[in-house]
Amino acid sequence: MPLLAIDYDGVIVDSVLDSLFISHNAYLELVGSSNKKVFGGERFTFQNWTKIQKKYDQEIQYYRSLRPFIRGATDYGLIQKLLEEKRYLRNQQEFDYYRNTVQFEFQKFHQLFYQERKRLQEKSFEGWLKLEPAYQEVVRGINHFVQEGVKVVVATSNRREYIARAFHPNYYNIPIKEEDILDVSMGEDKSNQMKYINKYYGVQCDEIYFVDDQLTHLEQTRGLGIHVFLAGWSYATLQQKEKAVLEGIPIIEFEEDFYSMVKEYMKKDVNKREL
Repeated sequence: MPLLAIDYDGVIVDSVLDSLFISHNAYLELVGSSNKKVFGGERFTFQNWTKIQKKYDQEIQYYRSLRPFIRGATDYGLIQKLLEEKRYLRNQQEFDYYRNTVQFEFQKFHQLFYQERKRLQEKSFEGWLKLEPAYQEVVRGINHFVQEGVKVVVATSNRREYIARAFHPNYYNIPIKEEDILDVSMGEDKSNQMKYINKYYGVQCDEIYFVDDQLTHLEQTRGLGIHVFLAGWSYATLQQKEKAVLEGIPIIEFEEDFYSMVKEYMKKDVNKREL
């Protein structure tokens, strides 16, 4: 039986505004609330969020343009710093170079980021969920796979405790158990998660199907023999999609095609093994 591994941020949910909201508040905590260069130094709240989106539409659009280059939580802080510096980057290579050369308190920001997420969830879990709405066609697809007996796990750079509650029937109603959420504790290289799946769940690498919106994660895991798919409905840029095509990585362009396309590949591979 095949196993489906699916990323969370950008694949199951559209978390771009959640990450912006949290990273901005965490960044102000890091550099000082008197900093007026990023969103006027105004701390985001559930009460002022609608006003903020209207007032800073240009900055938010630039934030969106950088979201495809994110690999982990600390990168969100770098986007805030780029906004502060009014510095514009065009691709993954430029972002990676900036990340490797900039002076930044990565570990401290990482702690502040998750502290802020926890604070917001405790303040209003429902309010926080509105910042990251689920892709409904993907949720339906996951349910179809589970009903058919396919094991579905989450392979994320997020933290398990911030995801599990959202899967409850009262919220997203996604039938994935908490222990089946593989998170950043295994590192940001997702090949570690795939190796864990191979060992813990007893499936061969060529029986694992992995969907992610970050091309780098797919490149990390493909060498293991994993079947990988780029989530085209999400944050992937045209440049990343073109590179995926050159590398022979299938692109699921629309969330409506998530279930049918992965299912088709699973059937083909089963037929090959039976021959």
